[in-house]
Amino acid sequence: MLTVKNLSKSFGELEVLKDINMEIKEGEVISVIGPSGSGKSTFLRCINLLETPNSGTITYEGQVVNEPAYDKRKLHQEVGMVFQKFNLFPHKTVLENIMLAPTKLKRGTKEELKAQALELLDKVGLKSKADEFPGNLSGGQQQRVAIARALAMKPRVLLFDEPTSALDPELVGEVLKVMQDLAEEGMTMVVVTHEMGFAREVSNHLIFMEGGYIVEEGDPKEIFANPKNARTKKFLSSVL
Repeated sequence: MLTVKNLSKSFGELEVLKDINMEIKEGEVISVIGPSGSGKSTFLRCINLLETPNSGTITYEGQVVNEPAYDKRKLHQEVGMVFQKFNLFPHKTVLENIMLAPTKLKRGTKEELKAQALELLDKVGLKSKADEFPGNLSGGQQQRVAIARALAMKPRVLLFDEPTSALDPELVGEVLKVMQDLAEEGMTMVVVTHEMGFAREVSNHLIFMEGGYIVEEGDPKEIFANPKNARTKKFLSSVL
């Protein structure tokens, strides 16, 4: 579905991504792990062009998307993003947050979109919170609303940028459960995460990044059991 070739990204003098190559296949769950500052979030933001790569190509459905001629709106509608800090609109209710983008894009009548939004809230276990404002919800509930909002666009790929790192530890499980359900339903996902249990058990491909490079990748269980690269080994021994 999505291919990244020779991708590099710099901010001024700082080279954050160096010659990244990757393929995302339909239905695949890819976890990206590595120390802070290794380029994981920038890599994710380049995939859906929230950041513009300096060089290399990103191809989605056979089209190079980081060319000026490509209409980025198509990519943003089909490649959804869930952020670390939820990014919900505080002055809109939970239901309004979910309906906002599909309404703007005229994806259906108001009644249809409301029914769809309530269905998604039910899916993430928050139907009873439809008329609440985000500030009245816990962090875990806000992140589940953010996932429902991303799903409202019916994306083909979902990117998660450290979706649980802003949460209190006891709220992490409720978000991971929603993500695991999506994985089991066949949603194509790329997840930057510190949750090693999710990376090992739910993903079918693991990427370890360090210093802007992909240092090691492959079957998650194999890498966790027997990492080949010394840097991967050191990282895993420090977090497990």
